[in-house]
Amino acid sequence: MHAARQLGRWFCRAFGRMGGPASAAGPRPAQIVEPMRSVVGAGARMDDRSRNRMASVEAEELLMDRLDDPYRGVDYDRQAKPAGLHILSYAEMEAMPEPDWLVEGLIQKRSTALMFGKSNSFKSFLAIDIGLSVDTGRDWQGNAVSDGGVLFVATEGANGVGRLRIPAWYQHHNVSEEDRRAFLYPQEICLDAADDVTALIAAMNIRGAFALVVLDIFGGSMKGSEIEDKTARAWVHGIQRILRETGASVLTVAHTGWQDDTRARMHTHFWGSFDTRLRMEGDKDALTGTLTVERHKDADSSGSWGFRMTPTGNSLVPELDAGVRVEKSSSLSAKNRAALNALDDAIVEHGLIKVGQDWPPCNVVLIEHWRGHFYRHSADDTAEAKRKAFQRARDALRERKLVEFYDDHVWRCFG
Repeated sequence: MHAARQLGRWFCRAFGRMGGPASAAGPRPAQIVEPMRSVVGAGARMDDRSRNRMASVEAEELLMDRLDDPYRGVDYDRQAKPAGLHILSYAEMEAMPEPDWLVEGLIQKRSTALMFGKSNSFKSFLAIDIGLSVDTGRDWQGNAVSDGGVLFVATEGANGVGRLRIPAWYQHHNVSEEDRRAFLYPQEICLDAADDVTALIAAMNIRGAFALVVLDIFGGSMKGSEIEDKTARAWVHGIQRILRETGASVLTVAHTGWQDDTRARMHTHFWGSFDTRLRMEGDKDALTGTLTVERHKDADSSGSWGFRMTPTGNSLVPELDAGVRVEKSSSLSAKNRAALNALDDAIVEHGLIKVGQDWPPCNVVLIEHWRGHFYRHSADDTAEAKRKAFQRARDALRERKLVEFYDDHVWRCFG
């Protein structure tokens, strides 16, 4: 304690000499001791030097007291209190509204959606097609749309997006100049940084109401790494702020992993956070592509559309083509897909990092936790049927090198 007190005295004196910044990091000594000034009589007169000296001494004594008793002098009644929280009753819970669709069967209002696929699979063209359908209120490939403002955040290739691709879509669909209302933010942004999120929300509120934000591409929307837990949690928090404070949905476009093309290249916490996941596959030589609903958290996870890319101006515009279908050989069966989704859920809920040469640099989970999540989603009637279905899915995924095991744990294999 003696050493701590000596350090405290040095800090007070040094801080007093430097004048310490009056910032959020902490008040200056004179501010710390402001409540103690009553010890000086109302009629007392001090020059500036005496006043500063007294403030420094008082700050030193206050800090010494805190080192002896860190809770001394704390007025708990005057501490900042959090705003009241409203907890829903059962009646309020039951009366919660069902989600509305922004784009029928594809994206819900005030939700997060992920579109992922390999490079050159026409993801960006589909994202523009969806976004501008919302902007103009036109049905998206036969599906009803609730119109509203749309903001494209182009973290790369913004010139081509703003000058070529968006105008080409308007031209292809004969949209008049006065009805072309989309907005563009033409550079990267750090949505894992609170200041950037605040700035984006403020800019959106100045422009008016937005129904959809399209982030393209995912990797350019953060300052941290897309495979780090800390970055993932901050980014997801930022996205949820956008939903709450603007009422818009957010569609994020991302690349698949280098080794695993069944999911986006990102940390599991990102992957599990999206309300909707959409898988895009494309054939750049044939100029065709398919978009498949891989998962809705709160709706039936079905829906697949085939497209042919139509050259327009210096760009491409997707047109629905019933003759274009998902190649079955490259897709997972429904039960294998359900098993992967169950593993993702288990990792989000129970995942942990294991250290050692036999462990991967990602979250792992006990096989039993994975099995439990799989059983919850299983449509099989008996325990035996569920057990066999899980065994088959587990073996199939391992054979395709999508999962790996060690010491009763399992993890996803992706680049």
